[in-house]
Amino acid sequence: MKSPLVQLHVAVLLFGISGLMAKLIQLPAMDLVLGRTMIGALALAVIMFLSKPQKSLLNMQLASISQKLNLVLSGVVLAVHWWSFFYAIQLGGVGVALVGFSAFPIFVLLFENGRLRQPFTLVQVLSTCMVVVGLWLVAPEISWQSQVTQGLVWGIISGLLFAVLAMQNQALVPAMGGMRLGMWQQAVAALCSLPVVLLDTHQTAWTANEIGLLVVLGVLLTAIPHSLFIHCLKSIKAHTAAIITSLEPVYGIAFAWWLLAEIPAVRTLLGAAIILLAVVLVQLGKISLRLGSDQKV
Repeated sequence: MKSPLVQLHVAVLLFGISGLMAKLIQLPAMDLVLGRTMIGALALAVIMFLSKPQKSLLNMQLASISQKLNLVLSGVVLAVHWWSFFYAIQLGGVGVALVGFSAFPIFVLLFENGRLRQPFTLVQVLSTCMVVVGLWLVAPEISWQSQVTQGLVWGIISGLLFAVLAMQNQALVPAMGGMRLGMWQQAVAALCSLPVVLLDTHQTAWTANEIGLLVVLGVLLTAIPHSLFIHCLKSIKAHTAAIITSLEPVYGIAFAWWLLAEIPAVRTLLGAAIILLAVVLVQLGKISLRLGSDQKV
């Protein structure tokens, strides 16, 4: 598997499958976060040590207090993001939750335009409207009494938090590197989720089967795809990676259909297709804007 493009697809596929664990592991969502982050952080540390044993895992170029605070906050955001993601799946099912989450590129767009104070282009406005239509199609009814609606909303919140995390990573990756940043973020997320799990009055002991599945979640579906994803970015353009990453809900829905017999409704598939098209339009719009600016120079 030497092709970076193949490696990227495998990474996105594994990330997409990770959502199925919320159905396979009979534990509360925060327990899943704790298991995933603890095992994921340890696995990333091992991978880093084996690949570059001469480099210290503690070597970070965080010059200011604000950068260190941003690292801690990004770990907190990661914990809440993964909790809302798993909780959305437990409520509304894999398909509905993943469609809600798939709106995250639009949140990234909104944050970037707000930070740079740029006006929205026609393509960006059209893409945003398409996402709204896609999400509306997935919701069976606008009622908080519906678990499907709750799952969709928590999926959207998960996507929003992932967009916040992406913005934080833009500032942290140059100083720490992608692998080291992922390890520390998951370590912080584990520390945040541990007291929540311990204070849960309904906490039940983890069985051997659940621990085994958590190992699969932390190593095969978190640390390994994270490593592949970071490695691919060295040779694949950012907009190409963004478009391929948007396939994560597609892979997740397909495997939920195949492995869990969770057949999505036609409205869910249609909504997912519209949102996926919107994400592709956003990325193509970025490419055209970049080419236009290059021609002006």
